[in-house]
Amino acid sequence: MTDAEYRELYSSSPAAAQQALFEYYFNYVYAVVFNRLRSCGTHEDIEECVSDVFSAVFVRYEKEGFAPGDLKNLIATIATRKAISSFRSLSARSGRTAPIDEMTEEIADVSSIVADAERNELQDVLLRCVNELGEPDSTIMIQKYYYNLNSNEIAAKLSMTPAAVRVRCGRALKKLRDVLSSLGFSLKEGNI
Repeated sequence: MTDAEYRELYSSSPAAAQQALFEYYFNYVYAVVFNRLRSCGTHEDIEECVSDVFSAVFVRYEKEGFAPGDLKNLIATIATRKAISSFRSLSARSGRTAPIDEMTEEIADVSSIVADAERNELQDVLLRCVNELGEPDSTIMIQKYYYNLNSNEIAAKLSMTPAAVRVRCGRALKKLRDVLSSLGFSLKEGNI
């Protein structure tokens, strides 16, 4: 879910926007919190922290809104900070102290989760945009960039000429760049 999508949905129904944001980012926030609290918290502690994260996000939006491109980063920051705060609180209550090596290892895991979540979000948006190109452009793009087929192989499958496949692929790639750019993503041909 992008900032623009959230704003648009929020303007028509704040409750629906909050529910959509919760559903879209729940797994990501849960993974960040679980990764931090798994060694000291119960299942209830983890769920409470996840709820606190979303509560903080909703309150922040109502007070200040989000700058363009800020939603995903804001959620990641709030989730990490709330999880660290809960970790400290739970560790202090139990009298457990964490060695610095353990803390460093957990921080590295959080960054990989963030990278994975961002990559998955880009893949979801990219696939949705490719499907919106329509036929045969979406099939050409998937065959070329996912299955690594050349123009001759794609042309044989779609009963087209290789030249037509190349032209349609170029036009589809330009459309895709424009759509992704309007959603706040940049597309480099080598990163499809």
